[in-house]
Amino acid sequence: MFGYVKINKMDLTFREYEHYRGYYCGLCKYLKDNHGEISRLSLNYDITFLILVLTSVYRPKADVLEEGCIVNPFKKKKKIINEITEYAASMNVLLTYYKLEDNLKDDKGIKDILAYNIYKGKLKLAYEKYPKKAEVIKEQLDILYSLEQEKNINIDLVSNTFGKLMSEIFAYKEDEYEKDLRKIGFNVGKYIYILDAYEDLDKDYKKGSYNPFIEYIDKREELKEKVDKLISMSLGMLGRSIDNLNLKMNTAIIENIVYSGVYLRYQNILEKGCETNVQ
Repeated sequence: MFGYVKINKMDLTFREYEHYRGYYCGLCKYLKDNHGEISRLSLNYDITFLILVLTSVYRPKADVLEEGCIVNPFKKKKKIINEITEYAASMNVLLTYYKLEDNLKDDKGIKDILAYNIYKGKLKLAYEKYPKKAEVIKEQLDILYSLEQEKNINIDLVSNTFGKLMSEIFAYKEDEYEKDLRKIGFNVGKYIYILDAYEDLDKDYKKGSYNPFIEYIDKREELKEKVDKLISMSLGMLGRSIDNLNLKMNTAIIENIVYSGVYLRYQNILEKGCETNVQ
């Protein structure tokens, strides 16, 4: 369900892209050093966006490293690590663990069983640091699971549930920024859930799995218009909340993601879905 909040690389300068990758690689390193090698498998760009936004709001002191990595050990890469990286890594572990737990309620696949049991040992550190966040994540995923078991096709209801989960994750502190950060998280969550459901519709239909858009299986153009409208509304509200924060740091990268990367990502998926259906 992750990987939908990306940059448009072509519209970034080399320095901006290197800086963006610095946060991503910093998260990767922190996960490995503090939560084990397995945690890096759940690394995603959506959590990198969380780091970008919270770092731009709170501007914590950062350690900037230049070193190789497992992908390319001979080429040094920038890695940016700060207190937000630690928070985001914990949220990443909590999300992954509880999502695996949800998966096992329906599907007893060997990969999920193995990953779940490995992640069990990694949960303790993240849970002890952020017990309230952990409980909210679990609570919202439990609600989402119940809605899915009921085969609920109210897309606002199910996507709002995931939006509330992401809203809690983006609310780093209880302060003057909390309201807008919660709105950002909520709309990011809605966007992710809606686009994921749209992209997985054919696969879910063939497997007989739940999908809130199942009634549109033979009404693709109507579904495309609906999804386009829903996502456009969420991204519009996301953009307004970003503007309200009046950020002075990483603004070009964040604006690239919100106004270009995310837009192109969802438009490409909408068009790809239609092309597939025509064929």
